[in-house]
Amino acid sequence: VKGAVHVTDMDRIEKSNLSRQFLFRANDIGGAKSVCAVRAAQAMNPALKVCAHESRVGGDTEGIFNDDFYEQLTGVCTALDNVDARLYMDQRCLFYQLPMLESGTLGTKGNTQVVVPHLTENYGATRDPPEKSIPVCTLKNFPNQIEHTVQWARDWFEGVFKQAPDDVNAYLSNPE
Repeated sequence: VKGAVHVTDMDRIEKSNLSRQFLFRANDIGGAKSVCAVRAAQAMNPALKVCAHESRVGGDTEGIFNDDFYEQLTGVCTALDNVDARLYMDQRCLFYQLPMLESGTLGTKGNTQVVVPHLTENYGATRDPPEKSIPVCTLKNFPNQIEHTVQWARDWFEGVFKQAPDDVNAYLSNPE
């Protein structure tokens, strides 16, 4: 649809989304994020031309998001939660000469970047240095890599099987 906003997300709404995403309500839990977001946006502006898609954007969906799709766009705004998807969209926008507003999170870090072909640096041109350790808030609230799960399990194991017995032994050896 020419002149429309296209929203795509293959995820479903979970209860935790309600506290950080203003478009969703309790009755949306379990619904497709893209469909519920479109419905909320149209409630705010009934004249808005908007289409919902429930597909991830990537090499495996190039049959959906193909030349015809990209050639009808005049710009792209992303809100992606992983670097691979951001790099993919960056490459698509470069190929189709589309400006892109990249905005997303990775753990507790937020990122925004305006990319204009032949004028600004593209998203994939630079990389953040890798973090030396995993922030506690990422482990507890925003685990997004397998290493986070492993570290969380190590911390839990140490707390239950080392710290708690050490605390008991310290108390028993000196109860005052």
